[in-house]
Amino acid sequence: MKNRYSKLMDNSALFAIANLGTKLIQFFLVPLYTYALSTSAYGTVDLMITTVSMLTPIFSLSIFDAVFRYTMDRDADYKRVFTIGLGVTIIGLLLLGLFVPIFDLLRIPYATDFAIMLGLALFNSLLQNFARSIGYVKVFAFSGVINALSTTLLSILFLVVLKLGIEGYINSLIISSVITLVFLVIGAQAWKYVSFKTISIEYLKKMLRYCIPLIPNAFSWWFTNDANRYFILLFVGTAGNGLYAVANKMPSILSVLFNIFSQAWQLSAVEEYDSKDKNEFYSNIFNYLMLFLLLGVGAILVVLKPFMSVYTSSSFYESWRIVPFLLMASVYSNLSGFLGTVFLAAKKTASLFSTTIIGMLLNLIFNVVLIPIIGLNGAGLGSAIGFIIVSILRLRKASKEDYVKINVDTKMCLTSHVLIILMIVGEFAIGSLWLLVGIELVLLIAMAVLNLKFFKVIFGSLILKGRK
Repeated sequence: MKNRYSKLMDNSALFAIANLGTKLIQFFLVPLYTYALSTSAYGTVDLMITTVSMLTPIFSLSIFDAVFRYTMDRDADYKRVFTIGLGVTIIGLLLLGLFVPIFDLLRIPYATDFAIMLGLALFNSLLQNFARSIGYVKVFAFSGVINALSTTLLSILFLVVLKLGIEGYINSLIISSVITLVFLVIGAQAWKYVSFKTISIEYLKKMLRYCIPLIPNAFSWWFTNDANRYFILLFVGTAGNGLYAVANKMPSILSVLFNIFSQAWQLSAVEEYDSKDKNEFYSNIFNYLMLFLLLGVGAILVVLKPFMSVYTSSSFYESWRIVPFLLMASVYSNLSGFLGTVFLAAKKTASLFSTTIIGMLLNLIFNVVLIPIIGLNGAGLGSAIGFIIVSILRLRKASKEDYVKINVDTKMCLTSHVLIILMIVGEFAIGSLWLLVGIELVLLIAMAVLNLKFFKVIFGSLILKGRK
């Protein structure tokens, strides 16, 4: 058991180093882009990047998700799985080529460059997921760093030295994608796994049945998370959207940390799915995740008001009022995302999609009802309720269908939530800043002390690793 936790922590640490380094690089590149590009040029490329992310699952049929999952089967034929994934990706690239004239007819700016970016994204997604699933975790992790570093150097060359403007920015993205792809091919030794004679039509159908439901699932998840912005715009106005955007920066910290953990957890979830004591392992990780997310909420609440007074101008300071509910929405969103890996490990993606659709509909209903009544907090509260229901549905469905039975630690869950609720009430009820910080710090420490048993396995794994 301890080796499981140690491996999960090792992978999480590796992905944290790679992801956080990449995000820091991207953060420091923003001044360069705003200096060298006009707002319209920067907006154009940003829209291209966003659209590439949105269309990648469509043109690839999300086959990279199936490659990741089926490669991790104990009896997996790596050559068969990868070759099928490569074949589907090549077909997607050919279909993309047919769309280029349509892009031109629609007068989409830089249509050819956009198609090249999307084509490279198809293959990078395939290689990244394949590398991760066959054990080349470091190759997968540092492919992002390679991409960020090459983008930085090329952006400085094209934008600052050669002053090529938007064309230079686009070229830096394309060339860095090519460099990343070459790194992945060499690092994973991908050519060794190409064997078209291993392709089976039945196996292809099996993989497609797995990955195709993930396409609408991705769109539904995006809609569930981002639709509230449109309702805020409708019921509150653009000023409300501005406050919401600033407030959402704080919960995004939890989401970034969860996404890093999720990359490592997906590996462990699939590896341990067929183990005899998987229920215990999944349950422990779920409870650890809940506790640490709630501790993260508590830590943010302690520093919320002092931080917002420095981080924002006076006109945006009031956005702190939205943060507590958005934090809770982030907690339940991440927990439901964790539970989604149960369905991915069990290869039951249709069930995953059905619960996502329910969450999307609930989010729409709660936003329509709550935002007109309580304003911006209606968006956070509505999302929180929606994700709670999705989490409950996924817990029940996973248990009922005998995928994994996750036992929630009721005592930890209730006590931690009570303390968080007290902290949220304090944010609105206590006028003295330092009295508020003091009380909330005591409540945060109390939450950690009451749940000391959850730290034993983690520290035990670290001690065991240190002895080795």
